[in-house]
Amino acid sequence: MLLIPLTDKISWRNPPIVTIFLILINCLVYFIFQFNDNQKYFEAEQYYFNSGLAEIEIKRYISYRSPSNNDLSIYHPNGKLDEDNASRQYQDMMKDYAYLEKLVHEQIITPQDPEYSPWRQLRDEYEHRRSDIVALNYGFIPAKSKPVSFLTHMFLHGGLGHLLGNMIFLWLVGCMLEMGSGRTFYSATYILAGLGSVTLFWLIYPQSPIPLVGASGAISGLMGAFTVLYCKKKVKIFYSLGFYFNYLKARAIILLPIWFANEFYQLFFGDISNVAYVAHIGGLISGAILGFINLKVLHSFNPDVLEPEPEDDVSPIIEKALRHIRQLDMESGAQLLEMALAKDPDHIDAMTYLFNVRKVEPQDPRFHGIAQKLLDRLTSENNHYSSAVKIFDDYAKLTKRPQLSADLYLKMIVILSRLGHPEKAERILAMFLKQKPDLPGIPTALLKLAAGYRQKGVNARYQRCLRVLGSKYPNSTEGQIARRSLTKPSSV
Repeated sequence: MLLIPLTDKISWRNPPIVTIFLILINCLVYFIFQFNDNQKYFEAEQYYFNSGLAEIEIKRYISYRSPSNNDLSIYHPNGKLDEDNASRQYQDMMKDYAYLEKLVHEQIITPQDPEYSPWRQLRDEYEHRRSDIVALNYGFIPAKSKPVSFLTHMFLHGGLGHLLGNMIFLWLVGCMLEMGSGRTFYSATYILAGLGSVTLFWLIYPQSPIPLVGASGAISGLMGAFTVLYCKKKVKIFYSLGFYFNYLKARAIILLPIWFANEFYQLFFGDISNVAYVAHIGGLISGAILGFINLKVLHSFNPDVLEPEPEDDVSPIIEKALRHIRQLDMESGAQLLEMALAKDPDHIDAMTYLFNVRKVEPQDPRFHGIAQKLLDRLTSENNHYSSAVKIFDDYAKLTKRPQLSADLYLKMIVILSRLGHPEKAERILAMFLKQKPDLPGIPTALLKLAAGYRQKGVNARYQRCLRVLGSKYPNSTEGQIARRSLTKPSSV
């Protein structure tokens, strides 16, 4: 049975950098340092069986296990080595740490033994052939564990298939967990769950001489944290029963007992394999605990990152409108753009396209209407001010009788002054001072205009704006600021 959580919501504006980095590190370690490990294993074992070392050591191992049994079953009746049985005995011997310790310390074949000299020479050569196998040097061997191997084992793999399977799971689970929990917690979970995984394996098999390698313990930790953190969130799950597969949506927490049950079943009832199910269980436990700590103590998790993005039903309408416009069918294009704005009234692109369509008839009231709406939208946010100036200039050139609101003109005076166009702003303001001098907002516009001239270094006009402000609007807050500014001594 296979259960994998899936997501199609990966944001490349905020990419899963840590997951990508971990995958890259695991792949680089394998292809740069480990790629020939299996070949070296094979060559060492070929030497072991072809050199005669197998016959010397395995018959001693059989005698060691059953001192009263003189039937050396590694031989055929014709006296030749039974390679299949010898291979089975060899596998058992390599898992027997107590025997191997006695063997390498010359307690099984002693210097007084007639076979000692050829054995010693063959054994040294065999050890030499195994000495540069990365998994043996940096994998975690419980019987003679090195501190560094607690960490290094989780970046090693037993083969290309092992690496590929782990990296697929790391990508699928890792992306979702990194997006929800943040990079710091995610990185810590990978390392700490990997350490928890190997620690449980060490406690259960303290005398094992077989190296533990692979990222699956750490990845199991990510899976455990994922189920606890997303808990009641419904996630998309791919499942396979061997002969049947499909997708379903279910609460994330139900995956945890299913994954635990699968690991225990494989451990106690599954076929014999080299998979370290105990390490997987240790990882799941560690990750689940870390996820619980995050929920209750750290609170560095956003469960809503898996929520689907709202469907964009405006962009297709705009694309269709643009196709009509390119074919010079302006009215159909305009109708479609109106339809898009009915769905999303603040859509700047739709308003801009419609403004450009309507400006071919600047006397049309609809042109003035869309200009007002677009400029209202553009002047509402600082990052759109430059676009507002361009649209405003375009509108002013095209129409002889502008019909924009007074409030919008006052906003444009402020924006033009701020963006280094005080001359344009002054022309608009002069019109208001002549026709509507009592309009609220004019004192503020005058003060912003003065600031625009000062920023541009035109001191005479700056002073003039302040004088007008102080004389025409003496009781306003802006007028008082202007009078104080005029009385301050100039600095050089």
